[in-house]
Amino acid sequence: LESLANAEDVNIAPGVLPLVIRAGGGSVRDTLSVLDQLIAGATADGVSYELAVNLLGFTPENLLDDVVNALAAEDSTTVFRVVDQVVQSGQDPERFVQDLLERFREGVIVHAAPGEAAGILHGMPGDQLRRLEAQAQQLGAAEVSRAADITAAALTQMSGATSPRLHLEVLMARLI
Repeated sequence: LESLANAEDVNIAPGVLPLVIRAGGGSVRDTLSVLDQLIAGATADGVSYELAVNLLGFTPENLLDDVVNALAAEDSTTVFRVVDQVVQSGQDPERFVQDLLERFREGVIVHAAPGEAAGILHGMPGDQLRRLEAQAQQLGAAEVSRAADITAAALTQMSGATSPRLHLEVLMARLI
């Protein structure tokens, strides 16, 4: 993917290619199509992380950071403020839960393989990895694992739900 972006003379910001791979869902053809879409939407500066998040519909990192930090601090006010922000900004609550589950997965990896996390979490920018390590440390290994289990179960229940916001709020209550 990096070679293709270079061949097209498009600068790809750190952290974008892992998003492209996730969006491709394991299909090489779909992943190449996603990269092509990002390149088509690139600015003169290339494809920034923020542009990729917006174009691919992923949750902005700052919202995930806010909710995970609030969960670690047992700050329910901030947790529900983030939920409201997700809904009010028009983001898909199910997508938010998918991205939150991915964040907890990364936290599990950081705890399970602290020296190898950077290699396992291919292409994650260093600042993002440091934030993830701090969050995982704050929560603790058992809590990150528990949060991942609860989030995975909630995601299964959310599929096709008529009230995604309600399911998201119940998930947050369980996580708190």
